[in-house]
Amino acid sequence: MIHKISALLVATALLAPVTVQAASPSAKPVTKSTTKTTAKPVAKPASQSTSKPVAKPTAKVASTAKKPVRHTFVRKRVGVTPSPSPVWPPKGYAANNGVYALIPSSSQLVSLLSSKSALASTISQCKASACGAVYVGSDTACQYWEINSKVYGPDPADATAMIQYGTLRTLAPATNAKIILPIILVSSEPLIPHESIILSTLGISQNAFYTQIAQGKSLTQIAGSKINTLVSAITADETKTTNSQLASGAITSDQAQGYRDNASIRVATELTNYNLSVGGITISCWSQAPTDKVPSFTYTANPNHF
Repeated sequence: MIHKISALLVATALLAPVTVQAASPSAKPVTKSTTKTTAKPVAKPASQSTSKPVAKPTAKVASTAKKPVRHTFVRKRVGVTPSPSPVWPPKGYAANNGVYALIPSSSQLVSLLSSKSALASTISQCKASACGAVYVGSDTACQYWEINSKVYGPDPADATAMIQYGTLRTLAPATNAKIILPIILVSSEPLIPHESIILSTLGISQNAFYTQIAQGKSLTQIAGSKINTLVSAITADETKTTNSQLASGAITSDQAQGYRDNASIRVATELTNYNLSVGGITISCWSQAPTDKVPSFTYTANPNHF
């Protein structure tokens, strides 16, 4: 768009002619002599002359009116280089029958979260629950995506081993062909198994607690001087849970005894290095319309842990 700005400055000078009128001469008086003498003739002017005003020529004044000044602003056009076509098939992805998947590294996940503000609400659910992530894509369009995964955590009978805590089914929206879709896998498996006991014992809010967890602090560091009180509270709760599972037939008497024997180690692991992971991921690209709600997360926990 070209903007035009016009400015008109006009200055007008008016010169009025100045008329100067000469004064009329007066007749000189004649002195009469007392003796008779011949009077000298006094020359009278032939006629009383009145000087006519002489109009001074009006000087021509150059016009001071300025011509309009026009300023023209031209918007510079910057050529936009089109984005290069994405490399396909994507590099570094596992492939099977035209479907591609990649488990992102921590740095890739941080980059994704900073560029995809729409994922913020989903990520907020991962503050207190075990989560995972996967990038998917396909040679053809998908009506929806189905991702099945597993959640793993410390074995109550052997805190040094990992067992499956549950399964997670995630449904994600449709994509066109050759489009990469990042998917966050959100389970309802608590990051900290005794959250309510910890919050009530330490007298802190959930937000304050998980903010410290996100900063890399362990439960021992967060508990501080209340660590012994917290250990007693967690141990008592695990004993109660073990007895309840044994009574319901969920575990055998041998398993119950193993839980009791490893209670101290298990509690110590929870307080210092309790880690959950999401793995065993399988991916399906569906060409038919979904019958279930999309997007959605369905987590089924196993009754083999606390």
